[in-house]
Amino acid sequence: MRKGLAIGFTVPFAVVMFAACNSGDNNGSDASTDATNPTDVVTEKKPLPESSTSDVNTGTCSPSTTIDTSQVTWVAPITPNANACSATQVQALYDGCFGTNASSTACNGFINTSANTTCYACMVSTYGKSTSYGALVQIGGVDYANIAGCIAVLTGDTSSTGCGAKDQAVTDCETLACEDNCPEVTDNTSFEEYTNCTQAADQGVCASYISAECDLQDAGLDGAASAYATCVNQSSFENYYFAMATVFCGNYAVDAGTDAGTDAETDAAEDAPDGD
Repeated sequence: MRKGLAIGFTVPFAVVMFAACNSGDNNGSDASTDATNPTDVVTEKKPLPESSTSDVNTGTCSPSTTIDTSQVTWVAPITPNANACSATQVQALYDGCFGTNASSTACNGFINTSANTTCYACMVSTYGKSTSYGALVQIGGVDYANIAGCIAVLTGDTSSTGCGAKDQAVTDCETLACEDNCPEVTDNTSFEEYTNCTQAADQGVCASYISAECDLQDAGLDGAASAYATCVNQSSFENYYFAMATVFCGNYAVDAGTDAGTDAETDAAEDAPDGD
């Protein structure tokens, strides 16, 4: 299984843990807060799971005080392909790699099936390696939903100065500030430590990138309402996963932007398993 993390735009999110899948990482999101009541992004962007009592500055790693800003580089989204995945494939990838019964065997089984090659290539990209990003972006041991790419697609601005690029710059900064300073993400503890680090980075070295993000609730921005509803205003990892899948890889029926994924999911769980 994979570890999923939602990087929010203007809403707070909690992380959800998944056991790692041998074949690689994905980057998704999980939120367990009230998505209808956005909180200040600087202080509440990625609170820890409700079961955690950790403070943002605790843990074995802390963010760098400086980063190489030249490495904050916009990677545009792939051109959406409505025929890349069927609803069945999207569900199977979720169930095998992220759901309650996810396992390395099931995850790798999906990935290694030739009939799923096109779908998987649309769904999963690798940070720093892929020339464009699909629905999910693998960064280390964590899977992020490609919220930045989703914003770029739905606002119609895939340029390096658009709202999507500004959102992705935050992720880049957090990665540069924390990836080399924190233990490799292999379990819930290391995942929480990494999350603590990125949250601290948001209040420190990455604060300028946070403040530069667009306000998608500004009615004057073209496509902002759609981008906010679909790319940002989700309430769980499942919802982010299925919303991103619909935007990038398939036009099957999903309630994207409200409770995306509900129609496509069966036994997909919103909460992570207790153990790896």
